[in-house]
Amino acid sequence: MQKHFVSLALASVVASLVASLGCEPAIDGPAPGFSPASGALALTDDDRLIVIAAEDHDAVLVIDRESRSLVRTVAVADAPSHLIVVGREAIVSSRYGHMVSVVDIDSGTVVRTIATGAEPIGLTAIADGVVAVALAGEGAVAVIDTVAGVVVRTIALSEPDPRAVALLADGTLYVSHMATGKFSRVNPDTGAVRVVDVTTRNDFGVRLIAEHQRSLTVDESTGSVVMAHSQANADTVRAPIGGLDGDGFRGEFDDEFSGGGCGYSGCPSQLGAVVPGLTEVDVGTDSVVVPTAAAAGTEDNTRDGTFENDVVDMPDGGGFFGAAPPSVLNPFDARFNGVQLATPTAVALFDGGRGQLVINEGSKNALLLRRNLNGTASDVLGAAAVGNGAIAVVLSHDGRTAYVWNQFDAAITELEVPVVESRNAKTRFADDDQVEARSGELTTVAQLPTKTWTVTSDALEHSVSVGRKMFFDATDTRISASATVSCGSCHPDGRTDGRTWQFTFGPRNTPQLGGDILDTAPFHWPGDVATVAALNEMTVKPFMGGKGLDPADFEFVAAFIGTIRQAPAAAAARLAPTDEEALGKIVFESDETGCVACHSGAHFTDNGSYDVASRADERDIRAFQTPVLHGLQRSAPYFHDGKYATLEDLVEGAVRGDTMGTGSHLNDIEARALVAFLKTL
Repeated sequence: MQKHFVSLALASVVASLVASLGCEPAIDGPAPGFSPASGALALTDDDRLIVIAAEDHDAVLVIDRESRSLVRTVAVADAPSHLIVVGREAIVSSRYGHMVSVVDIDSGTVVRTIATGAEPIGLTAIADGVVAVALAGEGAVAVIDTVAGVVVRTIALSEPDPRAVALLADGTLYVSHMATGKFSRVNPDTGAVRVVDVTTRNDFGVRLIAEHQRSLTVDESTGSVVMAHSQANADTVRAPIGGLDGDGFRGEFDDEFSGGGCGYSGCPSQLGAVVPGLTEVDVGTDSVVVPTAAAAGTEDNTRDGTFENDVVDMPDGGGFFGAAPPSVLNPFDARFNGVQLATPTAVALFDGGRGQLVINEGSKNALLLRRNLNGTASDVLGAAAVGNGAIAVVLSHDGRTAYVWNQFDAAITELEVPVVESRNAKTRFADDDQVEARSGELTTVAQLPTKTWTVTSDALEHSVSVGRKMFFDATDTRISASATVSCGSCHPDGRTDGRTWQFTFGPRNTPQLGGDILDTAPFHWPGDVATVAALNEMTVKPFMGGKGLDPADFEFVAAFIGTIRQAPAAAAARLAPTDEEALGKIVFESDETGCVACHSGAHFTDNGSYDVASRADERDIRAFQTPVLHGLQRSAPYFHDGKYATLEDLVEGAVRGDTMGTGSHLNDIEARALVAFLKTL
């Protein structure tokens, strides 16, 4: 990043000098850009080597950029997730190994390992030999001296599930949180923390909640941070596609309220349940920069300069309650002209920050956009195909080439990065001989050429590998008719998105899938799904609009679900429980409290349905399934309707209120101990 900053500063000086002489500089390729603060791949300073945190392989892979060959494989702790390159060393976080490793890139040796706390993911260098790492399982940031091999301090955060960490120019950190729509601004020296709301203001439309906040990119030239992510439209009522006639849907779907009948994808005039988005935050004011849409019918509205009304003002203005700002990348927007968009995972800023390269895991493509979005067709510079599981992107230091890590394919995609010309000019990737604009039609989005090569063999068993690709693929019409959502849209990492969705039959909180739950059937809160294959008739067809999978296909999906690991709690990184946790276990298992009457066995569930006074609406059912308790602390809110925001709320309201178990006899010490134990599961 420092090299990029120096290059930009020098370029600015040269540009000023040339301008004073009254002539224009020759442009030889794009100016350098900015890569995410950390991700699953990075380049060495000389751009000779690509370094990858290969989570499936429990290894760091070193690739020769010119020959595209695998130079060496370095075994590291369980599930390396993110890395940064500092000099000739890679600093690697291992999310299930609960440690950071320092790897000598040239020799392929692990110099040292440092125990960090539960589930380290994103990290960034903050001083010589010092890094900050997000501890997703701890809800904290650890400051680590990588030379001494010690954690200097651990800073607790009020928001859960921190994922990405980025260093700002003033020495503070931005930390993203997976599902809350919040950043934490952290002073690593004093430990001071301030929460920053990064929800995009949508004054005339539906409420959107920023989620899937995995990666942060710092624009050092403007002092802002950019994030590509999903946004949840959880308040809009969802109903089965095609209406509610009850045929084949079983009792849960029998209801006289239609709610639009658009399912998760949404209608063309309605935002879907999960919509791609770009969020830019001004770090000086800690405020979201909301771009303004251009007026309809102006020359700026089209990619080819003709007068076409293709602003984001579809029949209902982009949603039942009004238009969404241009930073909401609604796949139905006319400006994308049929380009599929689902589940963004990262963004790189190219050509000195004038362009945005958005990597989309669900739609398996990269979208190239102008930085100054205005909601018109000229926002879009092009698109490019990538592979399965596209989770990370990095730019070469000269700004000319982007590399994408496709985790599920164990492959890299290489993409030439364009120069962003003025808004009204054609780009070099949409020449007249490539596309022909006709009156009344939008110009086809240019498809940019890519080169993809396999780095190493697949580390997963075949059925698991196939099932994972299906789970996260929004382009498979057997699952999603409109190519806008996948199973992973609501189950990022195969876990839970923390949302409570509104349905015609009542609210439903997304259940978590981690912890080998295949033997906990029946599934869904009402217990109306007897097998994984039954999701075909209960979810895929009625709510995702897919054509449907045959039973053999669902065996692949089930094979993957069976391997999803539970979200680790802080206790996973400790050797023994605390005294308070031990007391809480006694309370949990006591006959008097009665928790284990329902929450028993390997998954803490008897697979039964009970009325625990949780019915949210008189039209809803009364009895709901006993949920598994794996990763409990990481799956808030609680109950089928999300009525309890925290475990403290749940114990106080349901347990001590005697509607779930019998806990009215518990004193405050015992109640706190029970909460402490539940947080270890």
